[in-house]
Amino acid sequence: MSSLERMLKVIDAFSQDAPVWTVDQLVDELGTSRSTTYRYVRELCEAGFLAPVGGGGYILGPRIIELDRQIRQSDPLLTLGRDLLTELLPQVGEGILFICGLLGDDVISVYRRENPNSLDISYSRGRPMPLFRGSASRVILAHLPERRLTKFFLYHRAAIEEAGLGGEWETFRASLREIRAKPFLTGRAQVDEGVFAISAPVFDGDRQILASLTLAIPEARADVEDMDALAEIIVGGAARLGSAIARLAEAAGARSPRAERMARRAG
Repeated sequence: MSSLERMLKVIDAFSQDAPVWTVDQLVDELGTSRSTTYRYVRELCEAGFLAPVGGGGYILGPRIIELDRQIRQSDPLLTLGRDLLTELLPQVGEGILFICGLLGDDVISVYRRENPNSLDISYSRGRPMPLFRGSASRVILAHLPERRLTKFFLYHRAAIEEAGLGGEWETFRASLREIRAKPFLTGRAQVDEGVFAISAPVFDGDRQILASLTLAIPEARADVEDMDALAEIIVGGAARLGSAIARLAEAAGARSPRAERMARRAG
């Protein structure tokens, strides 16, 4: 593990249940030396990622708020997704639309919009969720590179088996292959009781998995309605979001100094 990764582990220690940490507590939690941990904390404070609160305690710092504002204004998944979900919302009726992105071995909800509904779902903005439960997560998991899936299986084998994706590597691969073969994935009460979900993968311009687009509706609605029409909306929306992000990335690449130099030489 690099020094940067160990430093980021300091930030990861802070949570809703543990919002304040001392250096000694971080030493015990992370297993790093006191001098190294103190150096990490000092540097994170200087950068604004941590802030002292007295009594030797530290909390997350104001730089996090600044970055959150920057993400809300410039993250393509959020900015383009906001427009897309606003457009799709009148088409889907009762339920919740949300976009999830990949975060390490988890997925995280980036943005959500909802029509009036009776649902209580776990995918709130900024909350990490496991990759192996729920259609929003599994549709991302299924499209990850095999080398990453191999590592993921080694670290999470018991949880993967418990989730019904297979206790052996070949069974796990077959489960993911079955998911990849379809344009969308459904899930019934896999994460939250009473919830039926339809998810589709969002790919970037290189056809690498970027996110998932999901519609969550009451199970009772799924029992009486044809889900194919709703699935078509979600699959189409995911494709449009991926294409829009790809165009944005292509335009950014065209504006890069290297691209401009090459264009001048070609001209």
